[in-house]
Formats: sequence, C-alpha cells, structure tokens
Amino acid sequence: MAQTEAHISERIADPAAWTSAEIGGKAGLIRRLSPAEQHAAFRFMERTSDRPAEIIGRDEIGDPILFELGAEVRETILLGRGAVIITGLDMDRCTLDDFKRFYWAIGIQIGTPTEQSQRRDRIGYVQKEEDNPTGRGYLMDTELRSHTDFHEVLSLAGVRTAEEGGESGVVSSLAIHDVIQAERPELLPALYEGFYHEAEGEISSEKVPVFARVDGKLSCYHHPLFAMRAAKLMGVELPPELVEANAFLNEVASRPEIRADFMLEPGEMLFWHNFTALHSRRQFRDTPEHKRLLLRLWINVVDGRPMPQAFLDRAILMDRAHGAGQTGLNYAVGPVSMR
Repeated sequence: MAQTEAHISERIADPAAWTSAEIGGKAGLIRRLSPAEQHAAFRFMERTSDRPAEIIGRDEIGDPILFELGAEVRETILLGRGAVIITGLDMDRCTLDDFKRFYWAIGIQIGTPTEQSQRRDRIGYVQKEEDNPTGRGYLMDTELRSHTDFHEVLSLAGVRTAEEGGESGVVSSLAIHDVIQAERPELLPALYEGFYHEAEGEISSEKVPVFARVDGKLSCYHHPLFAMRAAKLMGVELPPELVEANAFLNEVASRPEIRADFMLEPGEMLFWHNFTALHSRRQFRDTPEHKRLLLRLWINVVDGRPMPQAFLDRAILMDRAHGAGQTGLNYAVGPVSMR
C-alpha cells in the first residue's frame, strides 16, 4: 500500500497511542469489576455449570450487567486505548471451568473466538509443554519479544504464575510510530513498504507493511520472522533499510517508559487490539508447585478497525490452517457504538 511522504510524517492522533509512563504502567490498563459485576459473573457461572465454555452462545449470557461490561470492553479495545485488564474476580470462589466460562462470555461479546492450533482449541492453554514438535512459542518458557500475532483481538487470562518470571508486556505500536518519527524518521518509509511474508510454505502475493494507514487510522503488523522466511524462500536478503528499521522498532518497544510490563495475576484477563499494540513475555521458570498457566483467545471481529487486506489475510490463512469455521459456531457481534 503506497503511502505519501506527507502521510507518513503525520503524527498519530489516536487514544491507542499511549506510553507506559503516561498511563502509569499496568494501573492505567486496569478495569476493576464492581461488586454488581462480580455477582453477575458468579450467577452466570452457576447458571451455565453444566455447559462447556466453547459451546455457550452470546444469547445465553442473559444478564444486562454482563452485556454492559462486554460492550465497554469491546469499545475500549476498538475505539479507546486498545488494551484493558479486567481484574477483581475472586478465584477462590470458582473452578477453572467456571473461570473459562466467564472468560469466554466476555470474549464472545467482542467477536468470534477461533481455533489456535491443530488441537482445535478455541480456549488455548498457554504453558510450557515438552510435546511441542512445531516449536510454538506459547508452549515454551523462553522470552518472546514484542510482536503481533494474527487476529484482530487477542486475550490472555491468568490462572497460575510461574516460580519466577513470565511477566507480560504490552506496548502501543502507535506510540512506537511516534517515537520513530521523532528520532529516526528516515526509517519509516521502509516500515510502510514492508516485505513479502511466508505462510504455510507460500509467499504472500503482495508486500505486508509494518505500518499502514486506512481511512485515517494507523495500524501495525510486526512479526519479522515471516518476512525472513519469505526472503529465504525467495533466495534473497531482506532489504537492509527494513532490517535496520525493524531493529530500531524492537529497541523502542523495549523501553520501560514506553512498554508496560506486569504480572498477569490469577483471575485477571488482558484483552488488546493486535494491530495497535504489540505483546511480549519474559522468560519464566516453573516448578512442580508453581507451573505457569494462562488461557488464551484469538478473536475475529466484525466491523473492526479499518486495516489493509494484507493484515486481515494473516488471520484468514491461520484459520484455514487450523480448520476454523467448520464447527458452524458464530459469535460475531455488530459494529461498535460510537458514543
């Protein structure tokens, strides 16, 4: 997608362009459940206790308090800061299955949760596993640098923390853009041009930009591994200006005044917009008494943020690889309100 020099030089006017220093780190992302919302959550858990989470539909939530909560979370992600941590749930009062159902109930009000692997898991278990033949990062204990994934909205929910490490990180990719513009503006053209990406052994038909504006909205897709795989398949080197730009983007994303790093505690749910915020994870160490476990959702959204088709295609390809869409379930919701 061609972007003019004047277009690239525009500063970002978007509530999703925040820094950790500006919002106070994790505290600025917190959305604490009210007593009424906690009561509604436990009523919902009890009412659906005979149902697996993944077969519950949006019409079964049946509580205006939970509908208002879901609508607020969706609006925050799509029109506001782009990231939110829901906290305040008493995990001593619920089982893991109870928690999964409440977590699912929030997710399906944002969009349609999709499969995350060949296991067909719509609620993924993020934990270290020895059986990980394809080297999936969410089944490892290593550090994961700031990156995007594939679907428009992503989420993690804390169940257990590790013996040590495992902090999550969220950083506004729009704020990163502003820093690059202020400090190294000559790097932006390469990031707007991007490079081809590999997916399922095939090379994309067009270049996938790192930054792109559609209808005045800036979005970001930063996952250099797929560009490197495409270059290898093509038998070429990545453009040196893109390599330099990606390296600087990574450096900015790691700055503590830019990125919010925090422990996602048991019962806390983090939702964020994949194309306005990058996420990361610090290395962790498990013990038999403290084995890290998070739940995860990948969510497709109807009438979401205007973005390049190349961004949307990443999710389509991933869903196709995992067999998504074959269950007949559809939890898509309508356009977000502009109130």
